[in-house]
Amino acid sequence: MENMNNASAILEEIRRQAELSPEERENEEYNEYIKPYRIERSVEYPEPDYLIEIGGVPTMPKGNLVAVSAKWKNGKTFFCDILTAIFLGSDHFANCRSLQETGRALFFDTEQSDNDTKRVQKTIDEMTPPSRHDDFMVACLQPAPIDSESGASRYDIICRSVTHEKPDLVVIDGIADLIYNYNDVIESQDIVSRLAQLANNYKCCIVVVMHQNKSSMDKNMKGHLGTMLYQKCSDVFTVEKHDSVFEVKHPVSRHRNCGDICFKLDGNAIPMDAAADRQLQLEQKAHEDKAKLHEKLAPCFEGFTMPIRSGDVPNLIQTKLGVGKSRAYQLFNSAKEQGVLTSSDGNYFSLQSL
Repeated sequence: MENMNNASAILEEIRRQAELSPEERENEEYNEYIKPYRIERSVEYPEPDYLIEIGGVPTMPKGNLVAVSAKWKNGKTFFCDILTAIFLGSDHFANCRSLQETGRALFFDTEQSDNDTKRVQKTIDEMTPPSRHDDFMVACLQPAPIDSESGASRYDIICRSVTHEKPDLVVIDGIADLIYNYNDVIESQDIVSRLAQLANNYKCCIVVVMHQNKSSMDKNMKGHLGTMLYQKCSDVFTVEKHDSVFEVKHPVSRHRNCGDICFKLDGNAIPMDAAADRQLQLEQKAHEDKAKLHEKLAPCFEGFTMPIRSGDVPNLIQTKLGVGKSRAYQLFNSAKEQGVLTSSDGNYFSLQSL
């Protein structure tokens, strides 16, 4: 009976199709073609699942690519260790927590030897509850080829591992070693697109590490690969080293920017919270900057016993220091902001005593 019903339905559909005009048939074919990709007004699309929270803000969305960038030897790998440990339940950072009680993480090191990669595993172990040690795997891909001509490529290994283990978090340190030339447009676009598709298909967050350009003033990620990452990643974290303190910022996000993370290394090279250390550094720098600006402006106020009218201060600075008008106003505004110049009414200013 069921087969007869099916046959009848098929015949009815054939008759219906035969009665359609070419334009109607084209419309039906197109609607079926675009259906998997079209955003429907009647459908509510949920926010992505986030893996961790930093400073009260959820981040590391599943199904997305996330980039970590920094100068050479500026703490990128240590920050990836921290992200992995936080996801696995580490309490080493007071303003960070995991948003999942269970889950699996994979960490692929493409740059270092197996001995150095072992340190990554030990570092994460030290920061992670022992009960979660079996919930992550670290792999050294340095011996694996870049392409598949002489065996499974580095990307092939990552792809098969994600397919088999179905992790929530994947770290690739670093992405440039998955291709031959990070300045090649085709290679760069291909690897970023494949990783983005992998993250989307298996609903995991894939974190990739990429170096910044060499110039101290240029914080962009290197080459065409870096450009593609800015386009495709949902989030970009940057790491900068200030003496012994590493400062992590979150300048790029499609969702919400989270708070900073500051860390330093203890005697065993294990990351630890250094928010207080960084705050002290900033306070010391502010004090030093204020003292330098005070010293610079002091000659301008010599011989004045009364406050100087606001409109006359830039002219005085310009004349005494021999600088341009815009620079004089810049110094005047900085001095007001830093408290080097004080005023009781906003109209007359005096040089503050240090």
